[in-house]
Amino acid sequence: MLQGTLRNPLASPFTLGISGGAAFGAALAIILGAGFSGTGRYLVIMNAFTFALLAAALVYGLSAVRGITAEAMVLAGVAMNFLFMALTSLLQYFGGAEEVKAVVFWLMGSLHTASWGRLIPVAVVSFVSLPLLLRRAWDLNALATGDEAARSLGTAVERVRVECMLLAVLLTASVICFTGIIGFVSLLAPHIARLIVGPDHRFLLPASAITGALVLLGADSLARTVVAPIELPVGIVTSFLGIPLFVYLLLRSKQVYWRGG
Repeated sequence: MLQGTLRNPLASPFTLGISGGAAFGAALAIILGAGFSGTGRYLVIMNAFTFALLAAALVYGLSAVRGITAEAMVLAGVAMNFLFMALTSLLQYFGGAEEVKAVVFWLMGSLHTASWGRLIPVAVVSFVSLPLLLRRAWDLNALATGDEAARSLGTAVERVRVECMLLAVLLTASVICFTGIIGFVSLLAPHIARLIVGPDHRFLLPASAITGALVLLGADSLARTVVAPIELPVGIVTSFLGIPLFVYLLLRSKQVYWRGG
């Protein structure tokens, strides 16, 4: 969704600063015990969710100055991501050994705290958001041809971009507040799905969701078994799997297959 909206094959929650905001929120709760609501582990969850939304709001505010173009959103997102990661590093610098260890573990991402209770809010957000996304599939196809061409086809470019960003933020924040940051899944899954079903977002959106789930489950299985009985953070495994696969996708063809035309 983000790649189609921003017409950028590298677009991901990192690009819009969502992951950086969540990381800072979690670090703030772990190291300083400060946050908006909740106690203990729930303070970390609520902080990560809240700061992910805050990062997106800042990106929207900055990009609105230039008309909410794809370029403006990417630049604002990268700036916010670096800002929040710098703030996270600053907190780690002043934190104690155990607190810093906890932050680093959260940043690696893991499914070890997964439970049916935590699955329920994620499932609710997903089942509400996915139909709304599919309604925008045609508009995302139009955006792939460029903003001006999309407008000529009747697409309200700025509105579609903002709606898709809000849904992306909601989906991402609702997951990473429980799991921590799990890299490369949101970057690789759409590229793999495009190779299978093509660039039409009517099929690409659900295919990306299924592909991302399979990639994550496969990585988690490896994380639990490759050095058993030690369980590796799944974010480490997804990075090791993602880097060579991403390089392969980069080198396999000169075709710009991520676009809609």
